[in-house]
Amino acid sequence: MSEKISSELKKIVLWRLDTIPANFKLSIGNEGTFTKEELKQHVQKEDQIGVTFAKMQLNFMKALASGEFSKTLSE
Repeated sequence: MSEKISSELKKIVLWRLDTIPANFKLSIGNEGTFTKEELKQHVQKEDQIGVTFAKMQLNFMKALASGEFSKTLSE
């Protein structure tokens, strides 16, 4: 059984994707390189790539909230 993305996280991730430039591309491990629109489709489908991207976004938001991200940048 595949993992699911909570509805709240899905909304946030899709919103974050809406805020980035149209020419944005992201490589996810050995899965390939994806455009903004492709990532949105994967998140909406909640497939493996969508779940992986949502987890990446959640980890980034947690790092921002905890101050870990700022601390790492200042080192």
